[in-house]
Amino acid sequence: MFKKQPSIKNYSALKSSDRRRFQSDVFDSYPTIKEFHSVEGAPSFFTEDLQKAKFSSHIDDLGLVYAMDNSPTWFQVNGTEPIPTGKIILIPRKDVLKLEHAANEYPLDLMIPGLVAGSEGLPNLKAGDLVAICINGYKYPLAVGRMALDTSNIAVRSGMKGKAVNLIHVYQDCLWAMGDKSEPPNLESIERSEDSDDEEDDEDVDDLAHQTQSRLTVEEQKDRHQDIPEEDSAHVEEKPQLSTNDIDQLVKDTFYQALVYKLTKGHSPELLPMSASTLYSTYMLPSRPLVNGSEVDVKKSSWKKMQKFLKDMEKAGVCKLKDRKGETHVVSINWSHEALTTAKKYKTLASKPSNAAEKSALPEASTGTPGAAKKEANGATQIQLYYKPKKDTARIFDAVKKDTKQAYNSQEVKNVLMEYVEQENLIDPQEKRMIRIDPILCDAVLKKEEYMTIDRLQRDHLLQRFLDQMQRMHMITLPGKEPILRDGSPRNVLITLETRQGRKTMTKVTGVEWYGLSVDEVCKDLNRRCASSVTANPVHGTSPKNPQQEIMVQGPQTKHVTELLLSQGVPKKYIEVVDKTGKGKKK
Repeated sequence: MFKKQPSIKNYSALKSSDRRRFQSDVFDSYPTIKEFHSVEGAPSFFTEDLQKAKFSSHIDDLGLVYAMDNSPTWFQVNGTEPIPTGKIILIPRKDVLKLEHAANEYPLDLMIPGLVAGSEGLPNLKAGDLVAICINGYKYPLAVGRMALDTSNIAVRSGMKGKAVNLIHVYQDCLWAMGDKSEPPNLESIERSEDSDDEEDDEDVDDLAHQTQSRLTVEEQKDRHQDIPEEDSAHVEEKPQLSTNDIDQLVKDTFYQALVYKLTKGHSPELLPMSASTLYSTYMLPSRPLVNGSEVDVKKSSWKKMQKFLKDMEKAGVCKLKDRKGETHVVSINWSHEALTTAKKYKTLASKPSNAAEKSALPEASTGTPGAAKKEANGATQIQLYYKPKKDTARIFDAVKKDTKQAYNSQEVKNVLMEYVEQENLIDPQEKRMIRIDPILCDAVLKKEEYMTIDRLQRDHLLQRFLDQMQRMHMITLPGKEPILRDGSPRNVLITLETRQGRKTMTKVTGVEWYGLSVDEVCKDLNRRCASSVTANPVHGTSPKNPQQEIMVQGPQTKHVTELLLSQGVPKKYIEVVDKTGKGKKK
């Protein structure tokens, strides 16, 4: 919180009544301090020269800071309980956590691997509880923070990663610099734990000071870099925004269009019941109108969620719903409803040219679910990307009670991720586009070296990182056949130009079987198109269960081979041409 200098007003002396009231608040929050304060001869933390001043942090938190002898001793943030600074070291021992390796883990936030559990384990603390932080073997706290999660959910030494404590005030931050900059007691003058080494402790404190300064500098640089895109984006988003009523109407029109012209009455018996997320991603998103279609987002509407929208449609008599395993499903549609019988067909975003569609933001391009994918009228092979939870990403699906053995398209993954974010209240209240990283998300989206430097991400960056950590799959729908869900990314049909026997050019084609094409039929067609010799031979090393053939065509026949593949429904983006003759470049 104090990695940057806060904006602070002038100090003013407290009235006697205010000082007594503040002292009472401190004693209520820290009974140990009350006991210490009652001991004869103990120094007082509430003398007549106690002053206070208002401040605002660089992240716009408002608070009060209390000082004695021109050194801050207490502070309050957004009306919380009084929090002690480094000057007040008598924190109740049950509320003290320890750092194992201060130089590596300190001072941005305390991570789970840096905790040291005593013989009785970690103290019983809840998320949000105030704690003091000590280096292992050094009894005086050097930081104050709040628990990021319950200690009952932390398994020290288990390999669990993520954030344990959100630090508020640390040794050598800007709040410490506002005072007399006093150093912690010398290690040689204090009582050490039996298993700590003297030299290691001295190095810990020296390293701590060095790391504090260097890491604060890194954080300041990071903040400055984050500010730049926000300023630039203000100049980009200048087009007029539609009203909520306009978006509501667009969502309704898209819903009717999706039912009548994409789902269709004839196919509905075999496709229903259908989940709300599948209906939205597979049928509604492609059915958005070409004009203003990009504004069709149920989150921008008055309903905010697809479930609420569908319930309104159910009340209007358009469809019937049923909840299954915690998710809303459409079980039937009233095809005689006036809204459906009068729905007029319009040009949709799905009808845009393919090169424009390819430019749309990833990973929104892949839609549909394994059970709902269907063959298009033009007979082209359809390929859709899917993702399956694995390792740390599966914990997110478990948290929102979703099946971890199922494959999901990108929109469904996004819905699950945002449901978890809302469930855990991780949206940054001061910057809605940013998502705070909790311990579970930390394991799922961050690299080890990023644990200490990244505590929040933009929504789209978070989603892309999350998808990258999932098992990639794809669904291929061959013309005239049922969809097939396969592991891994889609494969290319490889066309290779090679020089044989000095001058002869040969065109080699591999991978046509993967798109359901018969090697014999392809050879016959190429023989006719190219008017040249065409042969096929087994590819060395392929599995006997899934043999692969290599088609050899005499001469440079790239154009004819590409035309044949396109006519058989192979998507152009999955046709790769490599020229090894030295006369051209890899395409």
